[in-house]
Amino acid sequence: LWLQTLYVLFLMNEEYKHYLECRVDFLARGEGVENSQQHMYSLMIERIPHELRSDRALYDYFNRLFPRKIHSTAVVLNLPDLERVSKKRKRVLRRLEKSMISFDVKGRRPYHVVGRKRIRCCGIESAPILASFGGRNVDDDDDSDSESDSRLPQKGERVDSINYYSRELTVMNEKMARMQHDKIELAQKGNDSVRASQWISRAIDRVSTAAETTLSSNSQDDGLITGFGSSPGSRKPLLLTLLDRIGVDFISGGITYIQQNIDEVVDSVVGATMSSTGFITFKDLHSVTCAAKTPLFHKPDVLIAKMAPESRDIIWENAHVNLGWSRGREWTANLLLGIGAILWSIPVASIQALATADQIAAVPGMGWLETLDGGNVAAFVNGYLPVVLLLTIIMVLPHIFYAVALHYEDRKTRSDVQKSIIGRYFYYQLANIYITVTAGSILDSLNEIIEHPTNILAILGKSLPNVVGYFATFVMTKLLVGLPMILMRFGPLLRMVFIKLCFREKYLTEKELHEVYHPEKFAQLWYGWEYPNLLLVIVICFTYSCISPIILPVVAAFFLGAWLVYKNQILIVYNPSYESGGTMFPMVCHRTLTGLIC
Repeated sequence: LWLQTLYVLFLMNEEYKHYLECRVDFLARGEGVENSQQHMYSLMIERIPHELRSDRALYDYFNRLFPRKIHSTAVVLNLPDLERVSKKRKRVLRRLEKSMISFDVKGRRPYHVVGRKRIRCCGIESAPILASFGGRNVDDDDDSDSESDSRLPQKGERVDSINYYSRELTVMNEKMARMQHDKIELAQKGNDSVRASQWISRAIDRVSTAAETTLSSNSQDDGLITGFGSSPGSRKPLLLTLLDRIGVDFISGGITYIQQNIDEVVDSVVGATMSSTGFITFKDLHSVTCAAKTPLFHKPDVLIAKMAPESRDIIWENAHVNLGWSRGREWTANLLLGIGAILWSIPVASIQALATADQIAAVPGMGWLETLDGGNVAAFVNGYLPVVLLLTIIMVLPHIFYAVALHYEDRKTRSDVQKSIIGRYFYYQLANIYITVTAGSILDSLNEIIEHPTNILAILGKSLPNVVGYFATFVMTKLLVGLPMILMRFGPLLRMVFIKLCFREKYLTEKELHEVYHPEKFAQLWYGWEYPNLLLVIVICFTYSCISPIILPVVAAFFLGAWLVYKNQILIVYNPSYESGGTMFPMVCHRTLTGLIC
């Protein structure tokens, strides 16, 4: 056991040295970055105060801190109206392309009824349901009436698809140009709209004035209050005495804290246009490194700086979310998911109790299962069915964690979403090992431990190795089923077959064909899915290798197969959509040490 621990620590130390060399080289030269290296000279700033929420104000502030070192600044804008228009414009453009493809294939101009629904599946949109059936005819080619030319057809009217979407695209382009011009002007001057918490600001001013009045009666010397030892004959008014006793400065600080939290809620719920997030780009790496480690404001929770992620890594829909609001939701999610990890034993124990040949045979009409092939099929079901069902439930967990991180916590980068999945998925798997399976084997021997407490080590030595067979089957299933499915890319294969059966390729646009053969979702390595699966096998090996060394060759065979499969996928198949510079490697090392300790 000690030899294994020391060997693991030695290997991790060597790997960490190599990682640090690669990380420093990446930060210094940016090798491997496909697009612009601007993010390497930039900081991502959180919790920008209201006075600095404009590009000009933010530039002036940082230019005073770092004279002639600032290249540019940008405050993230919350533009839900512009995003809606942009999505509608993309939809119009997509349908115009579909109409042109239909015209090229059929040789006649396509018609449809405005307002008819379409079916969208796997990124591909179908033609309108009952495209040209019914509807009022509208002559789109009539140029005699200028008023009719400027009028867009209404729902229920039958129109020429190419003319209709071309006209609608022109309208959308003009609308977007106007909105973009307005938003650019707003970004330059900042948000001057009235805030919901201005009445609290006035209250703070009144309390601060009262505090100054209270303290002004005391004499001051070089900024220090020295008049507390006044003569007994001079007495202060009763109101000032009460203000001294209750602590006006404490009340002022409390109201300021309440105002800060209300501002966060207003920014997140109401949606202020100028958000509390921004980016600062410097002219050299020395300045950006100093700024990342330097306090930028006299309050520690204002102007929080970190190295800016790559532009492809940022989830721009969540970039405007207030950091305090996101952290509050993260705390709530961690609490609920922690409770779920404790209760995780309920579904796992139910699977182990119900997924047996005896329970299946109790179902009417399934009694033949126990006697089929002399009982060999029943033995096979008892050995593999619980493992397969457990793997199925475990495969659902990352999708839940992904939805929580992206849509509830509003995390701002894809790498941060993957990190959250890695951490939560890993601890759920630890709960699966220690709370359910291992604890279940101990409970089976609990009566014997109570009767013979002095022989507890001998009893556990007999009961715990029985669990190794379950985990050896678990690892073999991942080796013989899981790794081939990764190599075959079973999900993308089924998706492509389904699309080919439901849609005719000649009616698909270039974007849709790219979505069929090169879907971005399946062309990248999902770290939050893959890392925890490998870490789970490592933890199983560390936990049970000293109890029953028979599991070591099974685990070794799994990692040999995993090395071959993932090397092939990473070099040939996967095409990463962003570059984080190895930020997940330290997290994986920490989880490995956690597994070694456990």
